[in-house]
Formats: sequence, C-alpha cells, structure tokens
Amino acid sequence: MGRFGYEDAERYGGNGTGGYFSLKDDGDVARVHILGNDMNDFYGYAVHDVEVDGKHRWVNCLRNYNDPIDACPFCKAKKQVKARLFIPLYNIEAKEVQIWERGKNFFRELSSYCARNPKVASVVTEIERRGKKGDTSTTYGLYKVEDSNKTLEDFQDQIPEIIGIYILDKTEEEMQYYLDRGVFPGDDNKDEPIRRRSSSDRDDRRDDRRRPDRRSAEDAY
Repeated sequence: MGRFGYEDAERYGGNGTGGYFSLKDDGDVARVHILGNDMNDFYGYAVHDVEVDGKHRWVNCLRNYNDPIDACPFCKAKKQVKARLFIPLYNIEAKEVQIWERGKNFFRELSSYCARNPKVASVVTEIERRGKKGDTSTTYGLYKVEDSNKTLEDFQDQIPEIIGIYILDKTEEEMQYYLDRGVFPGDDNKDEPIRRRSSSDRDDRRDDRRRPDRRSAEDAY
C-alpha cells in the first residue's frame, strides 16, 4: 500500500528521529513551520494498528483501496484499516522537526490553510488546540503569524522518512507470520529469517502505487 494524497483521502477508512508534536490541553499553542509547499507535499497513510512488545504500532497496509482484500494479509484477517496523516513540522520553540499525527479529516483544514498561504513552509504558523485533554471533539486552528525568509529547502534534510520509522514496513510473509504467532519474525529470537523485499522491489512497488512505529504518544485527540 502506498501513501495517498488529498484527492484520494475519502477512499480510505476512518480516523482513526524527530519526536511527535502534540498540544496537551485546551488553549495550548505552538509556533511552527509546516513543512511543505502545497498539498502535493502532504500524504495520508493507510495503516493497521498492531501490538508489538506491549506497545501499539502502525503497520503499512499493502492494499490500495481498490485492490482485492487478499492483497494484504491483515486486511484478509479483517484487521481494521485506518487512515492517518503524518505532517512534518519545525517546532520553533523546541528547535527541531517533529511529526504531527492526525486523522484523515484534517486534510480539509490543511488544504484550506495551504490555499491561503502558498509555499506554506515559509510562513510562521500558530497552531491552537480547541478542546480539553481526552475530548474526542477536539479541533485545531491554524493561523498565519508572519512571513519568514525560511523555505522548505532549509528543512529538507531534517524531515524523517515516515515508512520504516513511524510506520512499520512489513512483507506479506511477515504479516502472515504475525497472524500465526502474534509476533513478527525476529521478535521471538527463534524463527528462521524471512526474505525481505529488496530496495529496488520496494521502490518499484511504491512507484506503481503513487509512493506512498510507533503510535502517537498521546491519543489522536
């Protein structure tokens, strides 16, 4: 499964290295650079939520929305697919690039903001949380503070890969192994190695599917 763009967001199911960005409570704010030029630089990821060593981790889904169900062992096993955004930000106060994990519906808010602010990475943006901790109706406001002389290129080498760091990248064989044993190959220290896709295989697969960890330390809210 590759990552998907704004125009395909509705085709994917529910809402469901630099650290994670979060605002903990109602009224909290932070000033950031949102690291993209326009909506073509932001992607959603279709993922499965699994438990690894007692922690929730996202695993990359192997299906496109129009692929048969058996293209992904986790889908075939009826593990829910969730659509998540992983938005890179430069947190001005923390002085580091962080990843902001949001549900797919946030695409609309981000798209509207980018339309008003072309080359959005060059804008100092204030993010404000609207909702108390744990409130499932929490929303976030995006406000332009000022223009900046920074560009996306100034941060490019700091932006981490999402797949492989925040989202585990597993083969069909590794997924089936997990379904059979409750762990991925290598996690039980007694399994035989399973052949992994070569880098060229992965590149070909992602190109065919429009290219396209850990779970957020806080709730999605």
